[in-house]
Amino acid sequence: MNYSRTVTTEYGLVRGIVKDGCEQYLGIPFAAPPVGDLAFKHPVPPESWEGVLDAVRGSVNPVQGKGTATVSFDGKDCLYLNVFVPEGLAPGAPVMVWFYGGSYANGGCGRRAEDSDELVYDMARFARETKTVAVSFNYRLNLEGFLNLHSIDKNFDQNNGLYDQMMALRFVRNNINRFGGDADNVTVFGQSAGAACIVALLGMKEAEYLFDKAICQSTCANSFWSEKQSARYARKYLNFLGVSPSDLKKLKDIDTAAIHQANARLKKYVFREGESFCAFSPVIDGVTIKARPADLAKESAKPLLIGTTSQEGDAFINNIATAALPLAAMWFHFDFKPGKNTRRNMSDHFTSEFYSAPSREIARGIKGPSWVYEYQYMTPDMEKRGTGCHHACELPLLFGKSTSYINIDDPVSQRVGEKMREIWSEFAYTGKLSWTPFKDGEEIFGIK
Repeated sequence: MNYSRTVTTEYGLVRGIVKDGCEQYLGIPFAAPPVGDLAFKHPVPPESWEGVLDAVRGSVNPVQGKGTATVSFDGKDCLYLNVFVPEGLAPGAPVMVWFYGGSYANGGCGRRAEDSDELVYDMARFARETKTVAVSFNYRLNLEGFLNLHSIDKNFDQNNGLYDQMMALRFVRNNINRFGGDADNVTVFGQSAGAACIVALLGMKEAEYLFDKAICQSTCANSFWSEKQSARYARKYLNFLGVSPSDLKKLKDIDTAAIHQANARLKKYVFREGESFCAFSPVIDGVTIKARPADLAKESAKPLLIGTTSQEGDAFINNIATAALPLAAMWFHFDFKPGKNTRRNMSDHFTSEFYSAPSREIARGIKGPSWVYEYQYMTPDMEKRGTGCHHACELPLLFGKSTSYINIDDPVSQRVGEKMREIWSEFAYTGKLSWTPFKDGEEIFGIK
């Protein structure tokens, strides 16, 4: 194994590995394990360790929302982060911190499987080509991260996943200069639920000094529950799990397989109620999130790059059977016009209602400078399948790695991916972009 240099953090010494042109520090604890008495609480700092911590392998991922189809390695002791430092990078480089999406219920930054070293998000190429220090981290999901158990028992904290994110950002602020990054130039970037979390952090006083710029990709900006809604779903979830509201202490020892089953049942229940929000959305509780995050974010003076894919809704509408489209349209209050373009019209309505319109509202109203993009490129295999430029289809190109559903090995896809990394890097380095700021003319830059 080719070890990296040893780095001194505030909690102890760490060394990683040199791989793919980067020093990779994998699985560094940024908080104490959220288990036992710390379960369902806001995170606390980890204990210091003696000797050198070998940060050479990705961690477990948070407990997943609907089983382990995509990420098969999940567990409760998940609060770890990864740091990717390109070899030869001059000290004081910008820092980019990744927030994964997954409907607040799935995803992670650990190993894809227990018997594999493959990461869910391999940031090495991204770090090398953006010439930044790249950081990825886990935050708790579904039951542990976002279910409103506080509405039942005040000993359970609220919006834990958001506080995990802030704890990771504190580690970055306090330690990243020792890895070669500039602690005063931190750009957060995320997709879908991860981007919505960034919108929430833009409006939270506790997060004001934790980052400097933000990139929000395909933000589900309105997917936040009210206190009343979330309290009702919390009780319904406990019913699915077979736990009495008067005996919540049982949750600290509940088996992950039982959690998976209850998570899937809540998702179906919320959908049947005609709700388009993510089942485990954060809660506007008046304390941790004081009001609608999209409104609070507008008070931020931080530079913002925000955008969507051109046909976000295809990832959702294409999964609805043709015979069920009229019911789905009525259920979710979509436009429904029978004919050969029915599915296209519904998808476009979904894209506008849930992604592009809210994103542009934030870009238009935020105090700081903002730029808006629309990702419009379809890879050859996407065109062959007849899928549109759907939700999350830009991620393989952004990180420069094919997935089981999108192949990017052709020259055009490679070029588009390189262009995206150039834009993200330019924003991280300068806080500006080459096209007109949105508020100066509502220009939307097409990435294609």
